[in-house]
Parts: sequence; C-alpha cells; structure tokens
Amino acid sequence: MTTAPKVLLHGSGAIGTIYVYLFQQAGCDVTAVCRSNYVAAKANGFTIESERYGKGIKIRPSIVRTPAEAAENGPYDYVIVCTKALPEAKTAEAIAPAVTKGKTCIVLIQNGIGIEDEYYERFPKNPLVSCVVYLPTTQVEPGRIQMGSFELLEIGTFPASAYDSQPTFKEATDTLLAALKKGGSSVTFYTDIQEKRWNKLLLNASWNPICALTLCRDVAFLASSVAGEKLVSEVMQEVVAISQALGYTAITPAMAEDQMTRATDRKGGKGIEPSMLVDVLNGRRMEVEVILGNPVKVANRLGVDVPRIETLYALSKALDEATALRQPGKSLAGDEMKGVSTNGPAS
Repeated sequence: MTTAPKVLLHGSGAIGTIYVYLFQQAGCDVTAVCRSNYVAAKANGFTIESERYGKGIKIRPSIVRTPAEAAENGPYDYVIVCTKALPEAKTAEAIAPAVTKGKTCIVLIQNGIGIEDEYYERFPKNPLVSCVVYLPTTQVEPGRIQMGSFELLEIGTFPASAYDSQPTFKEATDTLLAALKKGGSSVTFYTDIQEKRWNKLLLNASWNPICALTLCRDVAFLASSVAGEKLVSEVMQEVVAISQALGYTAITPAMAEDQMTRATDRKGGKGIEPSMLVDVLNGRRMEVEVILGNPVKVANRLGVDVPRIETLYALSKALDEATALRQPGKSLAGDEMKGVSTNGPAS
C-alpha cells in the first residue's frame, strides 16, 4: 500500500474522535460516521482538549450518518469500529456497505470477549484486527472531546495465526501499525491479542458492573463499606482463574492485586467513572454480554467456578433491560418483558 490509507471510522464518539485525529495526523483520508453528534460535527467538526496531544485541536474529517452513505466515497482500506460492542446492534451488517470483499481491513477498537466472531463470519475474506484500548476520554458535548494524558492501543489479528499464515492480514496489520505510530499513537502489536483482552477484563468485569449497579465511582464504592474492596478483589481473581484455564499464565493473582492497588491509591480523589456507569447515568444500553455474559460462557465451558461474575451478570442484565424498557419513575414490570430473550450463559 504505497499511498496513505483511506479510513472509515464507524462510531465517532469520545474514543473514535481521537483516532480520527491520529489517522489524520498520519496523512490518511478519513471519513467519520456520526450518530448523536452528527449535526454538531457536520457544522463545526470536532474540538479536542487533550493533555497528551494539545488543547484546542480542531479537526474536520468528512462526516456521514451511515456506512451506506460513506460507501459512495469508497473503497476503504480500513473500517475502524469504535461503537459499543452490543450484539443486538448487528454492527457487522451495518458496516457491510462500506466493506470491499478481500480488500477492506476491519479494525475493532472495542471492549469485551468474543467480539470478533460476527465480523469473521460476515467477512471471511477480509483481514480482521482486534484492539484493546486504554484511553481516558469523554465527549463533554456533541463534537467536543476532553482527553487525559495517555493513550495505549494493543492490536493483533483475528485469528492470531492469520498474521503469519495469510499475507493480506500481515500487510494490513503492518500498514495499520505504521499509520498509527506516525499519527502519534502508543500502539503495540501482539501475536495473541486475546490475552490482552482477558487482561483488561480484570478491570472491566469488576469495576464496570459494580459501579453501574451502585451508581458509585470506584473510590466511592470502596469508601461505602469494608466489604467493597474484598468483592472487587474476588471478582478479579475469578477473571484470573478463567484466564489461567485458557492458558494465559501471564495473567496472575499478583496482577489482579496490582490493579486493586491502583484503585485504592485513588482514595481521597474523585475516582473514575467506568463506561457502564456512564451508560446507566445517560440511559444507554451497557456492554453486558461481551464484558460479563461471554466470560461466564467460557468459564462454564472450562468448568471454572465464577459465582461472583455470574451474580454481576444476572444483576447487570436486569438493569440493562430496565434501562431500556421501564417507564420513568416506575420499576420494570413482567408484562413489559414480553418478547425479551432470556437466553444467557447459564442456559
């Protein structure tokens, strides 16, 4: 690929907008799919206030409402997916109009476990790259992004063996790495990105649902009772147990303890609002299945006992349905659940 890649970014929210900026910094031709912030972004572009990259950064990529609209300006070398990993969203089908068979590399910058399958099944001839992101950023109003002092992106092919066995996967991944590094990303390639996904789950499977269910930031939850720290630690250790059973021996009890220490060190400050808590506060659906449901399925398959994660899954699933279906000021009634699938990890 001799010219700068042509990139479509699907989901230009808090995280997606930062990668619009980084790809533009690398000289890429970038089109951004916007939803709730479409009007603001179309009129004024995006403004980024970043402790890492600078203040008052103005960017104006091409703005569209849908991948189908974006397809008119294709073909694309990369489709970057930065939306929430919600199975009911059927995102693989949504981006299909902008994906050229055998050419477009699909890049998933999303949370969770088991997110790649729908894309691999829908686009079996296309390179697929899976990414784990650590990026403190918030869209404080439509088109205006506040970002902290660090950005870390861990990437690898799906399946892992494809990097060495399929030249198109290797070329697409290497070109992506080069573009991201040129743009200013702290990006690293891993031969098995799934280990990094389970590593991040130490945080996601514990703090995300606990903070959402309690409406507390992490330090507020720790301050609420002496049992709080014990619960978070035990959830993390269940993630370690699943990871070890999968063969990811680098994910250890000591690593979980280190993550716990980082949270306790924040005591006295405002703490962190995990994404599930932000979703609940804004009445949005949460990534329950990919953060909790899929790990429980894996644990059940491997015979690993995870009672705390199963409990968080059951409670978070109910909260997610209530967020979507209940009437303001009312609890969710049984007759409002008609037609809602209850199939889950325990089925």
